[in-house]
Amino acid sequence: MTKADFYHSIAGEYQTAYSDDPVILSFIDKALHYLPPHAHTLDMGCGTGNPLDIALAAAGHKVKGVDISPSMIEQVQTNVPNGTFVLQDMHSYQHPKTEPLDAVFNCRALFHHNRQRNEDCIRNWGRWLPRGGLLCMVVLTADDYNPAKIQEYDADGLFARVRRRFMGKDEIHMLPSRQGLKCLLKESGLEVVDEMEGLFVPPEWTDSDEAAQYCFIARKMSL
Repeated sequence: MTKADFYHSIAGEYQTAYSDDPVILSFIDKALHYLPPHAHTLDMGCGTGNPLDIALAAAGHKVKGVDISPSMIEQVQTNVPNGTFVLQDMHSYQHPKTEPLDAVFNCRALFHHNRQRNEDCIRNWGRWLPRGGLLCMVVLTADDYNPAKIQEYDADGLFARVRRRFMGKDEIHMLPSRQGLKCLLKESGLEVVDEMEGLFVPPEWTDSDEAAQYCFIARKMSL
């Protein structure tokens, strides 16, 4: 089963289980205070758009989202009818230079089997943002994960190979350490201006690991 097929198969259950995550909801409230009026926002790995894109649209912001799953795109179009949504792998998506962009969001959606794809995504997002633009992320970091699930760190300690149980499926992902994130942000001219963390325990029926989440807002300081 491909990644797209997997997320297509769980779209409804995912929205039911994860849309009321109090950590995400608190982070959205925090991020909204940093956005300029009528901001142009881009949600990478938007899923069903619930709750982030719904909240952005309700606050008067322009919403564009990218997701690999047809059923997720179908649901987000229903949830946010005035948004623009693209069916595409977020790693291959390239934001048009002619489209304004004030903030990029990625909420618990940066999961790749190799380190390079994670790094490419963050570098792209930083490159697309103008000076003063915001990168708002909710990530699972190797530092915060169950130590028993960590297979090994890279030699530089910036990423680790981690076993993750999600919606009844065992996966292997390369998760960044917080230091790894800090290095990527600095390289992209981004500086963390606010952060928070919190634990979300999914419903038992999801057969998923609990999620210790690191949330941050980073501002583009230099081009």
